[in-house]
Amino acid sequence: MGSVGISFGSPTSGQGFDVSTTVSAIVANLKAVETPWQNQLTTLQSQDTALTSIGTDLSGLATAVQSLTDFDGVLSEKEGSSSNTSIVELTGANTSAVAGTHTIVVNNLAQTDAWYSDDLSSADTLTGSLTINGTPVNISDGTATDSSGNRVPANNNLATLASYINSGSYGVTANVITDSGGERLSLVSNTSGKSGDITINSGLTDATSNASIGFTEAGKGGQDASFSVDGINMTSPSNTVTTAIPGVTFQLLSADENAPVQVVVTNDNSDVETAISNFVTAYNTVVADLNTQEG
Repeated sequence: MGSVGISFGSPTSGQGFDVSTTVSAIVANLKAVETPWQNQLTTLQSQDTALTSIGTDLSGLATAVQSLTDFDGVLSEKEGSSSNTSIVELTGANTSAVAGTHTIVVNNLAQTDAWYSDDLSSADTLTGSLTINGTPVNISDGTATDSSGNRVPANNNLATLASYINSGSYGVTANVITDSGGERLSLVSNTSGKSGDITINSGLTDATSNASIGFTEAGKGGQDASFSVDGINMTSPSNTVTTAIPGVTFQLLSADENAPVQVVVTNDNSDVETAISNFVTAYNTVVADLNTQEG
């Protein structure tokens, strides 16, 4: 630290101690010491910023390298295509799928069983009983009984019956459908395929006309999809097939046993290309950082 001179002026001048000059000299002396420290601090802050930036870019490079060395990641991703998407549509291929070509022939689609009742007028009421899949419809709230002692909906109409069915566990979904002849009770199985077949025992009667209310099965009932993959016959309760080709999910959309469909599973090169591009960008960024600091 430099010395500071104190000026008292001439003993005979009457000026006394020169405070302003002395303080200015002290401040200048202190600044001379502070300035190198400030310069050093600025240099350290600049180096810290540079090192932080290099660390961030190195982390990005490490992430890019990891995606290129992870054989369960982008390097194993698959994609696929179908030669006839109106019959078979490929909806997914995960990392366990093996690249290759498969031939699929669809003989028939899976069907969900459904039944519908005879037409009733919206003003008609019901009596009697109904059993679905071996279970009597449980009407436990606001019930009424017909002349035979059977429990029926208190409001005695199709809408109330549908509500009671949907609130129970009968394996079906009930809806009231209106057509040109009136209203029908529709029952659709909650399970697709053959195992979802519905059994109905109807003892319902139209109280207004005294006519029995029958039920008709729509179509052929529940059935499993039938198809072959590479000549091997298979079935599925659903038209969404997940187990026929390992790692591949496809949707059966229509049946034509005379129209084989080619399904091709390939590596997803687009994601690999993106991963390589990310690596190159990250690498160049790190090299540029190091070259700048070295310079």
